[in-house]
Amino acid sequence: MKKILTLCLLCLGIQASAQDPYFNHTIVNSSDVFGTSRYVSMGGAMGALGADISTIGTNPAGISMISKNEVSLTAGVSWLSDNSASDFSKTTFAKFDQIGAVASFKLDGKVRNVNLAFNYQKKADYNRAFFGETTTKASWVDQLCGLADAAYYYRDDLYGDPHTYNYTLYGLMDKSGLLNVPIAKSPTDYNNTLSTTSGALNSYEFNISTNIDNRYFLGFTLGFDNLNYNRMTDYFEYRTGTDNSVQDFFYNNHQRVSGSGFNLKFGAIVRPIESSSFRIGFTIETPTWYKLKYIDDQFLETMYDDYGKYIPSNLPTYQHYVYDLSDSYINYLEYKITTPWKVRAQMGSTISTNFAWGAEYEYANYSGTTMKYPGSYGSTVSDEAFNFETQNIFKPQHTFRAGMEFKPISSLSLRAGYNYITTATMPDASWDPYWVDSALAYPTGFDYMNLSDTHIITCGLGYRYKWFFADVAYKYRKQSGEYFAFNPDYSTDATMSAIPVDLSSHSLTATIGVRF
Repeated sequence: MKKILTLCLLCLGIQASAQDPYFNHTIVNSSDVFGTSRYVSMGGAMGALGADISTIGTNPAGISMISKNEVSLTAGVSWLSDNSASDFSKTTFAKFDQIGAVASFKLDGKVRNVNLAFNYQKKADYNRAFFGETTTKASWVDQLCGLADAAYYYRDDLYGDPHTYNYTLYGLMDKSGLLNVPIAKSPTDYNNTLSTTSGALNSYEFNISTNIDNRYFLGFTLGFDNLNYNRMTDYFEYRTGTDNSVQDFFYNNHQRVSGSGFNLKFGAIVRPIESSSFRIGFTIETPTWYKLKYIDDQFLETMYDDYGKYIPSNLPTYQHYVYDLSDSYINYLEYKITTPWKVRAQMGSTISTNFAWGAEYEYANYSGTTMKYPGSYGSTVSDEAFNFETQNIFKPQHTFRAGMEFKPISSLSLRAGYNYITTATMPDASWDPYWVDSALAYPTGFDYMNLSDTHIITCGLGYRYKWFFADVAYKYRKQSGEYFAFNPDYSTDATMSAIPVDLSSHSLTATIGVRF
C-alpha cells in the first residue's frame, strides 16, 4: 500500500524535502499563555472579563471594556526545569513579552465608547534544549538505507539516482561511505542526540471595539505574525573499535525558518441579565496564513573514507558538507502553511468590587493544517502528501483555562490561574517519510517527538495607584515528550524505545503601565 501511494504522489515535485508535519506544527502552533502579567497570572481566562489589552488576541471585544487611554509594557525571564535528560538545566532566557496601547473615545447614547488598540505580544517561545541518550543497538542508518533504496527504485526514472545527489542527505551519506558498508548490521554501543532551538513567534495586533449600553461588546482584531526559528541537531552513533570506543559518525543539521502570517479575530461579549455582572463571550479566529522561508545545511563526520573503508582513529578522518546558499534550489525553500480555525467560548463575572473569575474553552483541529508552495502568476500548489500525513499524525486540541482575582484592599490584587491543554498528537504517532514522496529523495532528518498534555499553573500580584499600575506573574508550564531519533519500525532491535524529555519551564514577568 505504501508503494502504491508513493507512486501516486510523485507528481508533487521535490521541493517539500526540508519539511515534515512535526516540524511545521512546532513552529506555527503554541500551547502556552503570554501577555501582560495580569493576563498571565489569571491563566489567560479573561476572554469574557475583558479590560486587559492581552484579550486583543483571545476575545477582541474585551478591549472595549477599557474606559481610559492606556499604555503597558511587559518583560521578564524564563528558565528550563531540572531535566535528567538535559545538559541545559536552569538555562535562563531574557524575554520581552508585550507592549501595547489603547485609545478610548467616549460617545453619547447607547454606544458608550469606541476603542482603538495596538499590541505587540509573544505567541510562542522556541528556547528549548535537551540531551538524550539510549543504549539501544539500533542504527540511524537502518532507516536511511531502506528509504534510499525505495527512492532509487521509484524515482530513478524521473530524477536520477538519489545516492548521487551531493546536496541531499542520501548523497551526503553515500559520499561518506556509510551507504557502502554493512554498518546497519553492526550494532551500536549507544547513540545520543543534542537538540537546541531558539527564536520566537511574535504577533502585532490592531483592534477596534465598541461598548453598547454596557451590555453588548463587539470587537475585531487584525493580527500579523513574525516568525524566527532556529534548530541545531547533533546526532552521534558510537561503536566499539579494535582498541577502544570510537565515534562512528557525527551528523549535524541546522534548520532556520523565517517569515510572516496574518489572521482575523471576531469577538463578542454579552451580559444576558442587566442586573448581573455575569457575562459570556465567543470568539472566532480565522486560520493564520503563513509565508515562510527555509534554509538548511548539514555536516557529517565519519570514520569511513569515500569507498566505505573503515579508518580506525581517535579523531574523525573525513568531513563532508551540504551547504551552498548560492544555490537556492538546494538549500532554500519558500512555502506556505495554513493553520486551522479556532473557536473559543468564555464566561466570567465579578462579585462586589473585590473578586472576579473567568473560564474559557478553545477548540482547534490541527489535523487540518495544510502546506502549499508558491506557483506561477500568484497561484499556489497544495502538497497533498504532506496534508495526508498531517491528518495521520495530528488531531483536535482542547484547551481549558480558568482564573481568579481577589482584592483584599482596593489597590492590591491577588491572582491565580490554570490551563489544561490536550496534546494535538495522535496516540503512537510516528514520522515516516516513506509516505511523502519528496522526502524520499530529499530528507534532512528522521527525528520527531510526541508531546504529552500540557499543564500551566500561574499566580501573581497587582498594584494600582491612581493612574499607575504594576503587576508581576509567575508561570510554571509542565510538559514532557517522547523523542525518537528515527522511526522504530526500521529498527531490528526490539529494545529500541523513545528517549523521555522534560520540556517543563518557569517564567517570571513584570508589567508596568499607565491609564489616563
